[in-house]
Amino acid sequence: MNADRPRRPEASPAVAGAPGTHAARPRTRLAAALPVRSSVDGICWPAVPDPAGEALLAMVWQLERSERFSPARLRALQMVQVRALSRHAATHVPFYRDLWRGLAFDPGVDALTPQRFSTLPVVTRAMIQAAGEAAFSTTVPEAHGKVEAAETAGSTGMPLGFRTTGLTRLMRRAFTLRDHLWHRRDLTGKLAAIRRMQQRRSEAPDWGPAAATVCATGPAVGLHIDHDIVEQAAWLVEQDPHSLLTSPGNLYALAGWFSGHGLKLPRLRDIRTASERVTPEQRAACRVAFDLPLVDSYATRELGCLALQCPGREHYHVQEEGVLLELLDDQGLPVPPGRMGRVVATSLHNFAMPFVRYDTGDYATAGVPCDCGRGLAVLARVDGRARNLMSMPDGTRRWPGCELFHPEVVPDIRQFQFVQTAVDRLELRVEAGRRLGLADEAALEAAVRERLGHGFDLSVVAVERLPRLASGKVEDFVNLLAA
Repeated sequence: MNADRPRRPEASPAVAGAPGTHAARPRTRLAAALPVRSSVDGICWPAVPDPAGEALLAMVWQLERSERFSPARLRALQMVQVRALSRHAATHVPFYRDLWRGLAFDPGVDALTPQRFSTLPVVTRAMIQAAGEAAFSTTVPEAHGKVEAAETAGSTGMPLGFRTTGLTRLMRRAFTLRDHLWHRRDLTGKLAAIRRMQQRRSEAPDWGPAAATVCATGPAVGLHIDHDIVEQAAWLVEQDPHSLLTSPGNLYALAGWFSGHGLKLPRLRDIRTASERVTPEQRAACRVAFDLPLVDSYATRELGCLALQCPGREHYHVQEEGVLLELLDDQGLPVPPGRMGRVVATSLHNFAMPFVRYDTGDYATAGVPCDCGRGLAVLARVDGRARNLMSMPDGTRRWPGCELFHPEVVPDIRQFQFVQTAVDRLELRVEAGRRLGLADEAALEAAVRERLGHGFDLSVVAVERLPRLASGKVEDFVNLLAA
């Protein structure tokens, strides 16, 4: 442990039993865990939130209770919302009206049972892109708030234009606040975010609307993820943050740098990742370098938050109040626990641009029910896209993970990427802080071959800089056969 790190504040009796620590302990209550900001001059306690804060607090209050519902009750409530969404889509969205024409039932009129829902066609990104404005609702209920246009980062091809409402933005903020509460974050510290931004550097007085709408927070600083790892590390040392947010691959590179130089961030109490799949090696490297666990979340830009990591565990809980998530095999059937399937999601509240049985392009592995007491469905892990899965000679696909390679084998490797160029051939591309010699390459090849489990033809390629996706991410494994 780092003796120089300030002790984390002791939790109050109510906070000590935070959800997810043990099912038998008392649960966190919002009033005890969140210092609500008052909007009325002279009134500090009990705080009086503004209208936006009232709506967010009311939503989080409901989420605190619904996460303890049984799986059957949660699914029944999801179907109530799916029926309302499908009626709206069948009536007001030309794309779905045409797509569902000719079904044995009318989703706009007939009762939508779970069995009927499972027969609705799966929708792909390409289908929605081809539909253009026909995928937008011709009318949106006024109470859903302002409609805004947005688009995905386009990491895997053309960006997807989509629309959101005030209601969908409220839900996204509620799930973010739920994540803070689950993991008992101290929001009064400084947040440092390293990710893709419009600016090279940024400063803000608070952590953003999800937290600042209801409570006072510390400041936030940002750095564009395109900066070199050495520059990122120097910036973090300068900023000395309490909380860090970045991508898993970038965190892995930072962990290697801090471990290699024997440095710590003395005030760091919390590390969050998003935007990529997480591997066991990344989690282990985070603990070694920073003496802290990695806490991940799974979201897409068009759908919002899909799953949050369970407190004290490494699996994820699907955010079933906002999304109906299916994991399907190649025949379109649900996969059992322990099996990997395609992530097909239905966003429950976006009436401006419904996503009904939308194939996200991601894969995830189904998990078993959690012992934390939450009834929310479990993802054992998020495996990534088809291009991030290794093709084996027997025709199967495997989740490779960066456990294929320990960067400590050769010092000064900043980032790396495996590229599968053929069914029996891999390239290990490395971005190093020095020129690699033949002995370095031999050590890398030996370390990887020990873990492959198959006799792939392997070569090591040193590059000045690994390619970044449009989102700024570096993929640790790319399968060109599936790209």
